[in-house]
Amino acid sequence: MELVFALLLLLLTVGAVSPSQPPSSSFIPEPHAEEPWLDPFLPSSLEPLHYDLYQNPDFYYDGSTFTGRVSILMSVLNATDIIIVHIKAMNITASKVYDLNGNRLTLKDTFAYEPNQYWVVRTLNPVPEGSTVTLELEFTGSLTNGIVGYYKSTYVHDVTGVTSWLATTKFQPSDARKAFPNFDEPRFKSTFTITLRHWSNFTSLTNMPPESIVAIDDEWQETTFATSPPMSSYLVCFIICDFPFKNNTLVDGKPHRVWARPDRLDQVDYALSVGPIIQNFYIEEFNVPYPLPKLDQFGVPDYPSGATEHWGMITYRDSRLLYDPAQVGDSGKQGTLSIMAHELAHNHAGDLVTCRYWDDLWLNEGFASFYEVKGVTQVDPGMFYDGQFFSRTVQPVLNTDGANSSRPIVIPITNPNEANAVFDSITYDKGAAILSMMESFLGRDTFRRGVTRFLQDNSYKTVVTDDLWAAFQQEIGPGLDIKEVMTAWVYSMGYPVVGISIQGNQLYVTQKRFLTNPLSDPDSPPSEYGYQWHVPLNYRTQGGQTGFVWLDTPEAFFPSPLTGSEWIKVNTDHTGFYRVNYEPNLWTLITQQLNSDFTGFTEVERSNLINDGLNLARAELLTYDVALGLTEYASSETGLLPWDSIYADFFYIYYMMAGTADHALFQSYVLQLTTNIMNKLGVADGGSHTEKLLRTKIMKLSCYGGHSGCIQNSTSIFKAWIEDEVANSVALNIRRAVYDSGLSFSTLQSEWDTVWNRYIVATSGQEKDNFLYALTRTRDTQLINRFLGYTMDETKIPSQDFFTAIDYLASNHGAIDILWDWMQTNYDAIVARFGIDNRSLGRMVPEIVSYFNTDAQLQETLDFYALHPDAGTGARFREESVQTINTNIRWMEVSLPYVVAWLSQNVPL
Repeated sequence: MELVFALLLLLLTVGAVSPSQPPSSSFIPEPHAEEPWLDPFLPSSLEPLHYDLYQNPDFYYDGSTFTGRVSILMSVLNATDIIIVHIKAMNITASKVYDLNGNRLTLKDTFAYEPNQYWVVRTLNPVPEGSTVTLELEFTGSLTNGIVGYYKSTYVHDVTGVTSWLATTKFQPSDARKAFPNFDEPRFKSTFTITLRHWSNFTSLTNMPPESIVAIDDEWQETTFATSPPMSSYLVCFIICDFPFKNNTLVDGKPHRVWARPDRLDQVDYALSVGPIIQNFYIEEFNVPYPLPKLDQFGVPDYPSGATEHWGMITYRDSRLLYDPAQVGDSGKQGTLSIMAHELAHNHAGDLVTCRYWDDLWLNEGFASFYEVKGVTQVDPGMFYDGQFFSRTVQPVLNTDGANSSRPIVIPITNPNEANAVFDSITYDKGAAILSMMESFLGRDTFRRGVTRFLQDNSYKTVVTDDLWAAFQQEIGPGLDIKEVMTAWVYSMGYPVVGISIQGNQLYVTQKRFLTNPLSDPDSPPSEYGYQWHVPLNYRTQGGQTGFVWLDTPEAFFPSPLTGSEWIKVNTDHTGFYRVNYEPNLWTLITQQLNSDFTGFTEVERSNLINDGLNLARAELLTYDVALGLTEYASSETGLLPWDSIYADFFYIYYMMAGTADHALFQSYVLQLTTNIMNKLGVADGGSHTEKLLRTKIMKLSCYGGHSGCIQNSTSIFKAWIEDEVANSVALNIRRAVYDSGLSFSTLQSEWDTVWNRYIVATSGQEKDNFLYALTRTRDTQLINRFLGYTMDETKIPSQDFFTAIDYLASNHGAIDILWDWMQTNYDAIVARFGIDNRSLGRMVPEIVSYFNTDAQLQETLDFYALHPDAGTGARFREESVQTINTNIRWMEVSLPYVVAWLSQNVPL
């Protein structure tokens, strides 16, 4: 009866995927009618209704394979003699097709079409439109072919030293096909009934609770799970493990469990306590119930990403889920809370309502990133996470989106590599930023009603961006065309810089596309929207006037709200996704306000002004004397957000100037700015949550600047800890900074060896990450080479941490030349290990070269790309890196002299 209900629900809510309605109406190529396997998208002649899936993994001891069978019930929307499903890295051992009455159909042939990862079944006669057909397949595959799809994970018990194993899954976006044949596109929602065969002393889990357990013998059993509601294949999850759990309940009494390896079960308490708070908040916020009968959160020892929102069975890299208050400070606690808030938001935005195809991924990930902020704030408003959103999410993606090689939020996707590539900051962070901007100009209540309507109207369905605008329009009414307003923000790359000047009693306001590289063509690539946006301009003045206007033309005049000589702050509280450039007199008034009483601007606004100023200067739209002048007041700044902005934007200047004759000048300026706050905070734990986060940033900056107290105190604490880690344990919230300083200034290989040994035995994933980062801070050539060798040894640095290790090392200017040479030598081996379609691999080389700033380095990069033309998921990132290097070269030629001149005049010798 449950299956019948589920199928009725599927037919009523999902409906047929019409052949005239492809995943994204403008992005699907014309079908190859005679040979549909040539198309990168599955044909729309069939729609899956239900999967009966049986899996028998052999992962115990040295086992590394799985066998299975699947029965897929399909609705025939157009008569066809061709059935196509996705497969990847598996063997199909049997193929059968049955008609509506259970009669087995004669097959013409079956074959794999590997370019599109298809299994093709052709029947001798077409199956008629309006009927149903069942495809039955038997298959085998490997559990040790990477850590995506269906794979084997192992762990060694911290106490007993015994090795154990689990079989687990990670499908998003296109790896469900590595586990079982299916319609592996998100537009196809189906119900699933899953049966797992496993040892009786192991536990099996899927999206749904178990419905029956059949003992095969004393050792083996088969567990069948309840039929799921309609969902996309990438949301399916199944795990077999020996993990225990702790549990409580959601507000409606549904069970909530958090699972971890047995030796780390004590680290699930925080996730267990906050999970129901977040989920219950979303139920109330969206006015939509959580529809599944249970909620599991599971920490996997080997996991390729931070987490994945499998519906009802969320999986995490265990270091992101587990929190040990005895080993991890406030930053790690915030990290656990934020990733949980993100994943739990997906239960509604992404799982219940799902993007039709990956071109509209922002409807999943942008939403989850936006609501993550609200979820964290609901649990702990003292974290000031809603403020950190602007300095740590919006500002970094403004930098990314200022490149000529950026992309629109919604772009055509034609293959799995392209799908992998859009899991990036444009989708997540820009998507969240424009939702935040919408909430600001629509108002909290209207925005909330629009989201609720969107979720309620589209439950169990797949959606495109127009569905979002339609839901909002119903709540907004006729006064504002939300689709017209938002289209360019979604379908055009980049964003505007708004110019503000005074002409008589009017404000003259302009908009043009912001580009970090001043030599970039502002009209390239061509955009049908002409790089013009509907810009929501909110403002306030020094005299207390506030207002809001729309700028929807290249230029406009508005009545000036200014009376006399006073500043105006446009983009109040940083709510808009754009930059603002003022005429010189207005910049002077803003700078004077910062220097006389910086509290005249909110903390978010101070962060915004600094970030805008330094990036406008980088783009040669503002002189560096103005931009750096905006930072002088910071010697009195105590807020986290402005220092977030200074840290991020100064890092660019640091990396550009490193190795130049004037580098010491910049160090001296950093010391000048940080001395007061460093003396105030000290190298000690304590204070509010934001002070603890701030101290880590200030220690990094201040020690770099040469602050004697910072260097002496942090290195002495480090050396004492090296001698006895128990008696001289480092305070939690300064550990990362102390380990960093310790190895940055260390001249003893024995100290590096000690940190390495403690990395190996660490039992907290987040403490392990602190050690990993510290190990990459060394300036010792021999140690850098040894570390790089360790990255290629799975027993030393596991695959899930490889790209993190490389990224950390790339941020060490003293290691970059060694890393670049090593990477070129080992690139083929890295590709063989991870696969060219690995999204982290696609970003690796572009991130390594992102601070190159010479013509020779540019040529080396171009030569490498020519030698390795298959970029996999990294084609856009390669293009972006080349433009970034050109921008860096331009900065060294044009901007560096101005920076040096300003520093020479403003930094005491």
